[in-house]
Formats: sequence, structure tokens, C-alpha cells
Amino acid sequence: MDGEHRIILNVGGIRYETYKATLKKIPATRLSRLTEALANYDPILNEYFFDRHPGVFAQILNYYRTGKLHYPTNVCGPLFEEELEFWGLDSNQVEPCCWSTYSIHRDTQTTLAILDKLDIDAEKPTEEEIARMFGYEDAYLEDSLNAWQRLKPKVWSLFDEPYSSLGAKVRIFVSTLLFSSEVFHPYLYIFIYYK
Repeated sequence: MDGEHRIILNVGGIRYETYKATLKKIPATRLSRLTEALANYDPILNEYFFDRHPGVFAQILNYYRTGKLHYPTNVCGPLFEEELEFWGLDSNQVEPCCWSTYSIHRDTQTTLAILDKLDIDAEKPTEEEIARMFGYEDAYLEDSLNAWQRLKPKVWSLFDEPYSSLGAKVRIFVSTLLFSSEVFHPYLYIFIYYK
């Protein structure tokens, strides 16, 4: 009699056994709607097979059992979110003890999306915008820029935009090298002096 109420789930090669009633605890999810007519049911083995992450599924099945959804720290946030979506679970159900760890990836994704929208590298200012920025737009429009007015934006980008050119990258490297030598020089002096 008990065998009629038990169900075997093979997730990523790991077999899980639970009761049908356990899976009905959270309605309108993939596991609550399991029937033998589904394509992933194997009548010979009497199990349902899902080619999904078994480690995450252990937490998902535990959620059905206990009503508490915990975030496994051995997987990344997007993977966990993808698994929750596949199983039809709401990510807002993550327990408060795990929420800060889980939500870090969401904050990171939001920040990265904002940075992608900025697309700083693709939007370099035009020569006219540069001339306007340095206050010699009239000379630019009249095509009467002197040598300093042509050189000034290049010098500015050399110091203000460290990845704008090879020269800027060399300047950053040399600056870092000099700064590092200034920081480590006293320690080197003490090391040599007391040796």
C-alpha cells in the first residue's frame, strides 16, 4: 500500500524517493503535476527522470518536505535561479538566513546590466564634442586649430582614460611601478640594513 504513495525521481543520475503527498504540498509546480503520461516517466524503472542539477534538487525536494527553501552555497546564483524556474518555484521563497547570500548575484547582475547599457567603450566623443568640451568649438568649426588645441585632448585622454591608447597603458604601468617602488623602498632598505 505504501508503495502506491511513494514516487522515485531520478535527477541527474541521483535517485530520490519521496511521497506523492509531499510533492502536492506546493501546488502549481512541475513536481505537483507529475503523471505517468509524461515523457520523462520510465515505466520499466518506475521513475521520473530529469536531466537537471542533482545538488540543487536536493534543496528543492527538501523545500517540499519542510516548507523552507535554502540556497546551496556550492552553486552560483544564476544556476540556482534557473533550477527554481525549471521546477516552477518562486525565488522569493528563499529563507531569510540564505537571502543575503542568494541576492548578491542578483545585485551583481543588475549592476552589470547597467554597465552594459552604458557601453562606455562604444561611445567615444566626436572631435566636435571634444572641441566643445575644451572650449574651442569655434576654432574647430572654422578649421583653425593650433598645435596645442590638437594636442590637448590627446594629453587629457593619456591621463584621464588609462585604457584609451598604448601610451596611456604604458603611463599607467610606469606610474604603478614607481608607486610600488616608493611603497616598498623603505622595507627593502630596512631588510638590507639589518641583514
